[in-house]
Amino acid sequence: MSITYISLFKVTVSHTYYASNVCECLQYKATTSTKTILDKYGLILRILTDGFEVYTSSEQSIETHLNYISQVSGITAFQFEGITTDANFYNFTDISTNELGILSYASDMTETSSNTTKIQLSETFIKEANNQKTITVAIKFDDIIRLQKIMNPISFSIQLQARKTEWNYYVVNNSNQEYNQLVIEGANEIQFTSPTEQILQNGQKALLFSSKPTKIPLKNEVTYTFDLVNTKQTISGERKEIVIKGLPIPNPQNLQIQDDHTIASLIYVYI
Repeated sequence: MSITYISLFKVTVSHTYYASNVCECLQYKATTSTKTILDKYGLILRILTDGFEVYTSSEQSIETHLNYISQVSGITAFQFEGITTDANFYNFTDISTNELGILSYASDMTETSSNTTKIQLSETFIKEANNQKTITVAIKFDDIIRLQKIMNPISFSIQLQARKTEWNYYVVNNSNQEYNQLVIEGANEIQFTSPTEQILQNGQKALLFSSKPTKIPLKNEVTYTFDLVNTKQTISGERKEIVIKGLPIPNPQNLQIQDDHTIASLIYVYI
C-alpha cells in the first residue's frame, strides 16, 4: 500500500551575506520533544539546503490531526533549532556585537512582505551567554490550522541581513617603489577618503583609506570591485597606473569597534 505525503509547512532561511542568498552555514534539527512527536505520529522532517520542511501522511484533516496531537501530548508547536558551522556568523550577521544570544522566530510573529507566497517571520534576540544553538523556530499548531485554509502549501521565510561596516584599507609599502598619489577607485557610489598616515601595532607605517561614512555590507564573494591607483608625474604630464587591481574584500573576523561606536572592517594590503 502506497503512502501519500503532503507538505504541512516549509521554512526557508536566507542571508544577504551569501551570494546565493541562502544561509549556507546553518544546520537544522528538531528539538527532542518535537522529534518524539514526528516519530510517533508519522510526520517526516526533510532537511533542505535552505531550511526544512515537514510532511504528513495522515488521512485526517490537518485540523483534526493537530488538535488530536495537542490533546494527547500537551504540545502546541513544532520546535526547531539551527546551529551555525561558521564561527564568524555573529560577525557577518547584522546583530548585536556586545551580547551573545539566540535569534528566535515564531509563526505568530510576522512582518509585512511583498512576497505573497511566503510568510516572513520577525526576529527576536534572546540573550543567552552559553548558547550552542544560533536560531530557534516555533511553528504553532493554531497557525498551521488557520493558514492551511487560505494557503497551500504553507511557507515561512526567515531573512537574515549582512552586517554593514566601514571598510578601512591599510596599505603598507614594503617595496622600493615610490608612490606619490595613491587613491582607491571603484564603485561610483562609494568613495574612499584621502590616505592618512598610521602606525600599526607592529610598528609599520601604513596609509589608511576609509569608506567612512559609507557602510558597506559584508559579502562572502566580491560584489564591489576597488582598485589601488597611483598617479605618476611624467614628462608628458600625469599618468595613472593601477598598483593593485581588485583589492581584497574584508574577512568578517577582522572587525573593530571604533571610538564613535561604529564598526569597521580592517583590511591590510602590502605592496
